Amino acid sequence: MTKVLFIQDILFEFIGPMQISALLKKNGHECDLLILSEETNVIDKIKKINPDIIAFSVMTGSHNELADFAKKIKKEIKVITIFGGPHATFYTDLINEEGVDIICIGEGEYAMLELCNNINKDITKIKNLWVKKNNKIIKNEIEPLIENLDELPFPDRDIYYKRYKYLKLLPTKKFMTGRGCPYNCSFCFNHELKKIYSNKGRYVRKRKIEKVIEEILILKKQWDMKIVRFSDDTFTLYKEWLLEFLDVYKKKVRLPFTCLARANEIDEEIAKKLKETGCINIFFGLESGNNRIRNDVLRKNLSEKDIINAARLLHKYNIKFGTYNMLGNPTESIEDAFDTIKLNTIIKTDFPFSTILQPYPGTDISKFSVEKNLLPEDYCVNDLTLMNKRSQIKLKNKKEIVNLHRFFFYGVKFPFLLPLIKILIKFPENKIYYLIFQAGVAWTKKSSFGLGFIDMIKLAWKLKSKL
Repeated sequence: MTKVLFIQDILFEFIGPMQISALLKKNGHECDLLILSEETNVIDKIKKINPDIIAFSVMTGSHNELADFAKKIKKEIKVITIFGGPHATFYTDLINEEGVDIICIGEGEYAMLELCNNINKDITKIKNLWVKKNNKIIKNEIEPLIENLDELPFPDRDIYYKRYKYLKLLPTKKFMTGRGCPYNCSFCFNHELKKIYSNKGRYVRKRKIEKVIEEILILKKQWDMKIVRFSDDTFTLYKEWLLEFLDVYKKKVRLPFTCLARANEIDEEIAKKLKETGCINIFFGLESGNNRIRNDVLRKNLSEKDIINAARLLHKYNIKFGTYNMLGNPTESIEDAFDTIKLNTIIKTDFPFSTILQPYPGTDISKFSVEKNLLPEDYCVNDLTLMNKRSQIKLKNKKEIVNLHRFFFYGVKFPFLLPLIKILIKFPENKIYYLIFQAGVAWTKKSSFGLGFIDMIKLAWKLKSKL
């Protein structure tokens, strides 16, 4: 038996650790998890758990902090450290960090299982893993994608719930019905992941309907779950699968749910069925209200007509919806940024989320920005900041655009404030504007995620450093 300790930095349920933990436990291994933001005396707790492997699920932005923490741990105890998740997949230089022994590229379930099964043997030849040995780095090839997602056990949610009561008591639980996204937005790493998995199997995969329903029913029985959240990038991608799933869900689950979609995928039949089945809100990426920015720069391949039509249908069937928006895009003017507020106002968005674009090195939008001299040639991952702090891109009206982001929610929900907002954004950036922004985020999360007032306050406090 191998003992694995998962470590992450924020209070959030990640599917990856839950899925890997379930597979490891099924095969006789032991798993635990610590969330750094919620713990004190972490090193002492790690020593008490005494793991053989510490597995870090890493998002870009927290990579340096977690790598430093791994270095600190290894000075205290003898343990193997492995880093997985998006950052390890796309920024493989992470393996050079002193505290990092192994990185996992791509899907990690079977790579972690093989690592645990061979902990006292040769671990240098496991697919998907880059391993340090004798001051050398062994780079193994990628194994094919998991074609049949239903061969995996249901995610191990107890790995979070046994220690973190706040997550256990949240009324909304999230589920994945598939993996992969067919679209190629320039700001996303999806197109790079497709290259990594070229000729390695079917990229977009869906689970069997009956297996998804079974998982939901188990949680409905075990926990006080009031809302189901489908976290697939595009829940509405396959219409035939979706309509059949919704029929079964309506008969067997009978709980309200939320989901993610693409505006161009929502037609009359889907909107009607979503409403009849219990969809209480839906989210889609609008990104920019300016057609040039949205399609030429961000490559959303999404027309204003599609967006307006989707909003019309959702309003018709009384389904509330949220939009994801970005300001500070390459070549964006302040007028372009106001176009985004305008389109959200036109479609009467219920939950307007907004971020400041952070162009991840290696994405097409980052390459575009460097080519246009909007980012320095030596721009790298350590130049990134939190998505709502500031813009890295050279923009003519950067101060105004960043300040507009702080007031975005209010400009959409209360358009009569726009003349005042146009004045306020000309002042220097300040903490008051940022607090105003955080208040808008807290209200949006409370309303769209089904949180009570106390839960909303807790969430805002716990995530304040990540906003």
